[in-house]
Amino acid sequence: MSICSANLFGPRNQVIKTNGGDIVTAEASTITERLILSDLKIPYKQVLKSRIILKAGQTNYFLNHLGMGSDATFLAIKAKYDEKSVFETSNYVEWSYYNNLSRINYFSYLMILTGNSTHKVPQLYLTNPNLTYSVCLDVMVASIDDEYSIFTDTMDQTGTSFVNLNWTDIHSHVVGESIKINDKSTPVRPLVYFTLTNINYIEIDSTVLTIDDASRGSILLKFKTQDDTYQAHSLFNYVLMNDDIDIDNDPIASVADREAPIVYYNDIVVQDWGATYSDSSQGITFSATMSLDAFTSSNIITKQNLITSFIHEIRDNRDGYMSMGTQNIIISASVSKSTITATGSYPITFDFCDIAHNYLGSKINLEVL
Repeated sequence: MSICSANLFGPRNQVIKTNGGDIVTAEASTITERLILSDLKIPYKQVLKSRIILKAGQTNYFLNHLGMGSDATFLAIKAKYDEKSVFETSNYVEWSYYNNLSRINYFSYLMILTGNSTHKVPQLYLTNPNLTYSVCLDVMVASIDDEYSIFTDTMDQTGTSFVNLNWTDIHSHVVGESIKINDKSTPVRPLVYFTLTNINYIEIDSTVLTIDDASRGSILLKFKTQDDTYQAHSLFNYVLMNDDIDIDNDPIASVADREAPIVYYNDIVVQDWGATYSDSSQGITFSATMSLDAFTSSNIITKQNLITSFIHEIRDNRDGYMSMGTQNIIISASVSKSTITATGSYPITFDFCDIAHNYLGSKINLEVL
């Protein structure tokens, strides 16, 4: 009987470590590969060393390069995890560059970033995604020159970012003129003000809203959750459409938007095509029957035909009147279709949501004769 000493995951005691200034791979006591670093020399004039504890679940810790500001050309972070955090998949740190908060990066045990005098290491925000255990970070920061500056979290001198926000941090400042975003201190202090007439447009990317402000350029607002981001986007839009409302006292603005928009169907859908409901508030699924040649002599029903024929209007409690595009129509059969060219049964889904991402979900079981 033969005995195999290896297992499915390779030999035991297989690790990556440092040895004589180099990074090596080792199996038990045998070094198998070596990345030579002992000849590496990185110049510096200033150096800072510190230890940081990221508490369980701590989000968007601003590193500020240990006070070196915007002038770091070397950054090394070694992570040490709580001995009780035994699941390897839970032991990692999330990080983002301050000027690209929507892109989340990761490291587990070690991260080293280097730059030079003209391309320095950007500022970082750190997050511990482990909700149970803290992580200890040993940090070394160095600079190639003797410059140092106070970092103001600007991007190309035209933008500012604010992090760790909830949608409930948004309040009216001067009703009809401006809104503010408060911090979480006691007492509460405003972080930033927005004059309503200065807001050109708002973009959403993951958990970040970018506000294009006519007087200050781009301002980035990073929220704690995706739901916070959707709610904040919806609230900004609502205030811009109704600039006379007081957010804290308005019955729509002061609560989260959890209501889907309502579709009101054309009279012909109910009167002639046998639809069960006149609008989606009465029910989201119904059946209807229509003729293949109801619109054109070419016997083709397009998605735009379906929108025009079925929908009279769409209204949302926050967003007001809304419009649906052909990209929101799903025609299902044995395979998804872009048009209907033959008689048969076709489930039609309205894949449509409001700004707060409350989905309509209406479905028509359409029989085409």
